[in-house]
Amino acid sequence: MVTCWPVAATIALMGKASRRKKVANPAADYRAPIPFVARPFEGLVREVELVAMRELIPAAMMSARTDAAHDSVEFDIVTLLPDGRSAMLRADGRILIAAQTRANSADLSHDMGAALLAALSAKEEGKTGLIDLDVREPAERLQELVDPTSFSEMEILENFAFWLDPSEEIDDHTRRALEENREEIIETVPVPGVEGMYWCAMNRNFVRYVSTVEENRLFDALARLQGAGKARLSEGSRFVGAFRACGLVIPVFELVEGETAEDIAASAQNFMKALDESLAVQEALSAEERRIKQGLVSRQVTIR
Repeated sequence: MVTCWPVAATIALMGKASRRKKVANPAADYRAPIPFVARPFEGLVREVELVAMRELIPAAMMSARTDAAHDSVEFDIVTLLPDGRSAMLRADGRILIAAQTRANSADLSHDMGAALLAALSAKEEGKTGLIDLDVREPAERLQELVDPTSFSEMEILENFAFWLDPSEEIDDHTRRALEENREEIIETVPVPGVEGMYWCAMNRNFVRYVSTVEENRLFDALARLQGAGKARLSEGSRFVGAFRACGLVIPVFELVEGETAEDIAASAQNFMKALDESLAVQEALSAEERRIKQGLVSRQVTIR
């Protein structure tokens, strides 16, 4: 089923809608749960970007294409859709699949695969709008649907104008809604020259680094750097903790007031070189480094 929604209204109401509480339906038929996958996007060439789109970046998109078995259809993966929905067919027929959604199973790749399949079916029927689907139903995972060579680079955006058909003129109401929505978006930009590292402006400026390094090895390396006084991205910055999301560890650094992504680019690249060297060390941690590692790990939280 596809539901059409006024775009301006969905943009204006998105914040409130995303906070609505779902009411349990005890009469719903039981379904066997989708098996849990700790690292749902593993094996995809854009795993880091997908995790960042899911957990860190307010507005972004990347394009991909289904494999030949699914007719090589181009589509866009985006951070968010109106009302936190999983899929939408834009007015021009373009398929949009969301990384951040209100309804999730235990396998986010399964959920995105289910959304893509539902959108493909709706496209064949010539429908447009938001798409209803039940992520509790079994479906192929994203890895089973997408041509692995087809992913574009991720583009970070200022607002949610990608919900709209780019060939249509934006009316004043929608333009105002987009501007209001833009003001609520946390500014987030990549740190130049460092894959998976994103600067953001909140109450203070922070950098979050999405790492694919195995958790224990990463904390060993960070402990060595911390012990040597090198676990920082710039003079005056500091490591403040880490969180785990989609099976990856994301260290967080607080910057000195006013520092931008461009300001720390060179020192962040130097930090990555030092981290790579620390990861290559084979010797066991010293007693002091083990103590430091325990402190680092104790500050880690799991988002998912």
